[in-house]
Amino acid sequence: MSQTHTSSLTSQFAALLAQCEVVDLAPVLFTNMQRWSTHPDLAIIDNARNFEQNGYFLQTLVLPEHVGCHVDVPAHFHRSMPDKTIDTFPPDCVMGPAKKVDVSQLGLGPGQLLTLAQFRQAADAAGISVEAGEVVIVEFGWDKNLPGGSEDRPDDWWGANNPGFAEDLCAWLAGQHVKAVGTDTVSADLAQAGGVTVADHGHRTYFLPNGILIIEGLQNLAAVPPAFYFLALPLRIRGGSGSPLRPVGLVWRD
Repeated sequence: MSQTHTSSLTSQFAALLAQCEVVDLAPVLFTNMQRWSTHPDLAIIDNARNFEQNGYFLQTLVLPEHVGCHVDVPAHFHRSMPDKTIDTFPPDCVMGPAKKVDVSQLGLGPGQLLTLAQFRQAADAAGISVEAGEVVIVEFGWDKNLPGGSEDRPDDWWGANNPGFAEDLCAWLAGQHVKAVGTDTVSADLAQAGGVTVADHGHRTYFLPNGILIIEGLQNLAAVPPAFYFLALPLRIRGGSGSPLRPVGLVWRD
């Protein structure tokens, strides 16, 4: 391929990107932010370096792999798959065309399970279908339960309470050969109430063992349409059970 042709393709790609709105789907990271109830806290040392002592400003982050928006890989949940760590996956492992299914109107609560019938009804209403290789995202509307949200739950409530996926939905998504599955809750398919797990069919049986990665802790899903391009990159952590993500949605401007 000639340099001129390469330059032309690069310009075309840049022009296409310029026609897209970039929607931020990431939470803000802060000390002791909401997370899975038994995971370590995130800590930010905000004066690790400062102008008075060092002549410049720098913070130090102490964070677990699973905090904020992050991705789970098989090694996180399966003792039998220790070699399936985040550094063995390609950088685009959670990038791709995405379908968002909004089920927030169902008002599912902690420990309740989204069924395949409910998922398909919501997808049909939005005029979308799930195809192989896509990133499938479910909007439970769980942002409302974050501190400061419309429900204004206590800081430790969000990480111990959320709906999840019924087994028939997990099995169907795996059968569609999707690339990844994500939600705006702390544990995606895994449902819990008061810190007690009710169902974990995707983590245990249908998603991670089949190389379908799990994206947790998304925010602002109401701002993206049912079909968009999902873009997020994991850190290349040696032996990592997962990684924090900075997710965005690329949405075609009207």
